[in-house]
Amino acid sequence: MRKLHSNNIKRYMSNIGNTPMVRLDRSNIYMKLEGHNPSGSIKDRSINNMINNINNDILNTSTTCLVTSGSAGLALYNVYNELDIKSDALVVLPLKYSKKTNPSLLLSKQYIKIHDSFESLIQSQKKDNMPRFRVLLIDDEFINILHDTEEAVNKNGWTLLDQHHNMDCVDCHEITAKEILHQLPGVTDVVCTTGTGGTAAGLIKYLPDSVNIHARTSVSGEIDGLGDVGRYDNFCDTQLITGYYNCEYNHDDAIKYMNYIKDKHLLSVGESTGVALWLANEINVRPNMNIVVISADGFMLSD
Repeated sequence: MRKLHSNNIKRYMSNIGNTPMVRLDRSNIYMKLEGHNPSGSIKDRSINNMINNINNDILNTSTTCLVTSGSAGLALYNVYNELDIKSDALVVLPLKYSKKTNPSLLLSKQYIKIHDSFESLIQSQKKDNMPRFRVLLIDDEFINILHDTEEAVNKNGWTLLDQHHNMDCVDCHEITAKEILHQLPGVTDVVCTTGTGGTAAGLIKYLPDSVNIHARTSVSGEIDGLGDVGRYDNFCDTQLITGYYNCEYNHDDAIKYMNYIKDKHLLSVGESTGVALWLANEINVRPNMNIVVISADGFMLSD
């Protein structure tokens, strides 16, 4: 398989990962700030790993299609622009998410063409001479949109960036795990959130068995990017996530802790980091614990 191995991809990939970890005051809770990735989230790791493992000929001729709730779309937009990939890209989003932070950022980018149906999209592709980065907003539930998109991909011969089943989204976190062990050798527990489940599955696979991985479910669409990964029946075994079905993440906790992190620690984070810190405090009951919170989009405001 011929992959992207140009100087551009090597340079771009070198900027992904090696994200900072900060200790919250003098506590035993540490936050890994994935917002220091090029497009501003942990999704750079998975999207770029998938892109790097697609055959060059396919990547530059076939429409690349991604279903996302936001952050992965920004990562895909970023890599397309940085690497000047020649094919069309299509990001499919639920319409009801379009006013949330990350989808709004994506929709505000230059040279985005927005569609409201697959029919409109296909007709536009036939008429346009130049490749475009397109966004399709569909008024339906995420899991239904995922199913409809898979059908369109098969019908039209597109290339699906399948965050929910592509093992590249798990294996990219071998590096994340190595970074955590290097930054905090005594880590005992890691708290994350689950959208596709790639982060949780990757950390379970690549961190030592002695490190517990924690997360909780969420009502789909209530907290940006979160849901119940168990409904996808994919690479993320929820039985290996400590306490996954003990309760659901709560939107009020997300807002409360998100604002607390910003005001107290001068870190910019999203709602998912808010509930992850809430959970870190909930599980912080054993002596000698060292807890890492994966902040999917967090970065230092002082930078």
